[in-house]
Amino acid sequence: MGTRRVVVAGGGLAAVRVTEFLRRRGFDGSVVVLGDEPHLPYDRPPLSKEVLTGKVGPQNVTFKDELAFAELDVELRTGCAVLGLDPGRGVVETAAGPVPYDDLVVCTGARPRPVPWNAPPEGVFVLRTVDDAAAIRAELERCPTVVVAGAGFVGAEVASSARALGLDVTVVEVQPTPLVRAVGPQVAAAFVSMHRDNGTDLRCGVGIAEILGRGRVEAVRLTDGSVRPCDLLVAGLGVVPNVEWLAGSGLRVDDGLVCDGQLCAGPSNVHAAGDVARWTDPRTGRSARGQQWMVAVEQARHVANRLTGGAPGPFTSGRYFWTHQYGHHFQFAGDACAPDVRVLCGALEAGEFVVGYGDGRRLVGVLAKNRSAAFVRAKTAMDRGVAWDEVDGAVLG
Repeated sequence: MGTRRVVVAGGGLAAVRVTEFLRRRGFDGSVVVLGDEPHLPYDRPPLSKEVLTGKVGPQNVTFKDELAFAELDVELRTGCAVLGLDPGRGVVETAAGPVPYDDLVVCTGARPRPVPWNAPPEGVFVLRTVDDAAAIRAELERCPTVVVAGAGFVGAEVASSARALGLDVTVVEVQPTPLVRAVGPQVAAAFVSMHRDNGTDLRCGVGIAEILGRGRVEAVRLTDGSVRPCDLLVAGLGVVPNVEWLAGSGLRVDDGLVCDGQLCAGPSNVHAAGDVARWTDPRTGRSARGQQWMVAVEQARHVANRLTGGAPGPFTSGRYFWTHQYGHHFQFAGDACAPDVRVLCGALEAGEFVVGYGDGRRLVGVLAKNRSAAFVRAKTAMDRGVAWDEVDGAVLG
């Protein structure tokens, strides 16, 4: 075995994929994963769907078991939170002591933004970890009235799961429509109809002013003065990258760990991947954190290639996400911040559609509802740079 040591800080999707890609590319040094949770690394997308509805147990969302990590020759340290970093010495500080590295990959992810209201000690939750999901699942079994703060992907999926269990659900969203930044205002209206058609009380353009209740949440007062009773409040207000442990390291932190185009975070032996990484996409010139499952996987692949002698160009990744809401499957790729929006097939008010986003010259984004085959055709056309005025033929054939 080689003497080089790669330490991966974090135990989520990006961390696991880094280890897999390193071994696939023949890396024969030691690999150490430092995960802060006591559990084996697990997949997060099922938490807001299958785990909440009881279709899958919390114990069944792990990526692999301990034997599989051993067979990969990866030293997995669970319950080992990272506390600090000294790049000069090449050491990660943990509660169990310093961990030296030759190369470090920062995959510490993000955590839910905390609720901004004074909350009673019981009945108010955020959803990020498997323990969060298990606790919310237990509450859903005995709480008939649920309020969800935020109609983003997590909030919408929680609402969908609660409605699938037959519960009374209200979603409170401060924006005029849900997901407007993700899919654009024209298409966001379709999500409004979907919530309401499935019995969810969607309140847009208002926020929560106050949580009411002694000892446990009993109701929420909205900013329009109305009061909505509830037994359970789940907040999906976005996430905050886990970068506090990097204070004093000399690495640049700005809503994430700032990286160059190669996902290198300053010193040549420190890289980042996943929700914590902020990089400038050379295709758009925009600095952003990926915050999507596939972006984390592709960043992990890119970093592993770099660490094993590959010389890829700057990291590029088109946005891609999927979501399941109220029995419908949505897929998106590309950029929704485009001036031209066209329904390529189906209809926004129907059970299925494909929408194209154009910049006046090319197809730059695609959103599909229950049309996976058409989505693949449209994404393929987008990836090859099809002209905007040729989109219909490329997608419909």
